[in-house]
Amino acid sequence: MQDNFISWSYAPGKRAKIRYQTYGSETSSDAPILFIHGYGAMLEHWDQNIPHFEDRHKIYAMDLLGFGGSEKPEAPYSLSFWSQQIMDFLNQMDIKTIHLVGHSMGGATSLWFAHHFPNQVKSLTLVDPSGIFADNVGDFERMLYKLIGTPIIGDMMFGIFANSFGARQSLIPTYYNKSVVTEELVEQFAKPFRDNGAINAYLSPSRRPNDFLLQNLERPSLFKGHSLIVWGEHDVGLPAIKLIPEFQKLLPQASVHVIKNAAHCSHHDQPEEFNQVLKRFLTNHHNKPTPEVEPLDSKTSS
Repeated sequence: MQDNFISWSYAPGKRAKIRYQTYGSETSSDAPILFIHGYGAMLEHWDQNIPHFEDRHKIYAMDLLGFGGSEKPEAPYSLSFWSQQIMDFLNQMDIKTIHLVGHSMGGATSLWFAHHFPNQVKSLTLVDPSGIFADNVGDFERMLYKLIGTPIIGDMMFGIFANSFGARQSLIPTYYNKSVVTEELVEQFAKPFRDNGAINAYLSPSRRPNDFLLQNLERPSLFKGHSLIVWGEHDVGLPAIKLIPEFQKLLPQASVHVIKNAAHCSHHDQPEEFNQVLKRFLTNHHNKPTPEVEPLDSKTSS
């Protein structure tokens, strides 16, 4: 599949290239689908899902700035930052509304975007989203997270794990089916580590954790449209039983589906079941209108 690039003016006087790919039907009467990958990932992480929807949808997938094949400048990475990237992408592609599908940190970004730009989202699908800490995160894990955020320790840890060994060790706990963690997948995740500036995005969540959390969003969120939450039953880092109720406070209208024999990367761990669930969701809401919502910037508070 051919790579495409757009130039995003992410700050005054600063531009960066965003990598994306397009797929599917040019004649679909439905809104396009936009797939947003998770932390440390890239658009190829949807390779077991995108082909399942090409016959009925125009599809876009892009690399968030700082990851994959997009450029990796020193930038103020955050959920809000990447949400603005989505908005700029839609504007440049002249897309009015989108079916938004996001995994992990891409899910948190997608929810942030839907909350702030609700009328641009035809439907929202969150796949094992991050943005809310489970209350079972122990003191040791919290201390380690803070240590990695310090410049010296963080740079040292990045140097140790920013390679194929580190990529493999990071991927294995996120899959229930360990056989899915192939050499090809490991190399996909390891390759961007070698890009200039990669450390800037990879260490941002530990250096500025509050910029990657959803605790300040209204409950329920301003997005009232069609929503789906998909979670791997064996997601250890973001446990379904604890976090699904928290995301239902943000999206009380959402349908929920828990995938057995899947961990954090449930869309890639059990792609056949995920694809069936997403296809059924999109089909059910194809002709249903999306509720119009007063844009956030017209309100006096967020």
